[in-house]
Amino acid sequence: MARNSNKLQAGRRVYCLEVEEGGDEDPQAVISGTLHVNVIPVTVLFDAGATHSFVNPITVARMACKFEDLDVQLYITTPVGSVYQAGRVARNCTIVILGRLLLGDLILLEIQGYDVIWAWIG
Repeated sequence: MARNSNKLQAGRRVYCLEVEEGGDEDPQAVISGTLHVNVIPVTVLFDAGATHSFVNPITVARMACKFEDLDVQLYITTPVGSVYQAGRVARNCTIVILGRLLLGDLILLEIQGYDVIWAWIG
C-alpha cells in the first residue's frame, strides 16, 4: 500500500467492515436495517465499535453529497487485522431515525455487505 507523504496519517477503527469466515457471530452484537440517508434508502449498520462513520463509494454516488479530501490520510483497521486506506469524505449527510434528523460526515470506504456504517455512540 503506497502512502501519500504529503498528508498526515491517522489510524482509525471499524468493528464490522468484513466478516471472518467461521467466526461465531452474535446476532445481537450489531444493529442494522434499511434507513434513509440523504433521502436515499440504504442498508445501514450501526457500529458501536467504530470511531467514524463510513459509506460505500457506489452508494454515495446516488446521494446528493459533496465530496472533499480529508486533511489526513486515514488507515482503518478491522478486528480481523485488515487495513484499509481512506482519504475522502461526504460532509453533512443526514440520516432519519423515527423522525429525528442526525447529521454526520461519511468517509468513503469499500464497505462489503452494507451501504453505510454509522458510528453509534449511545
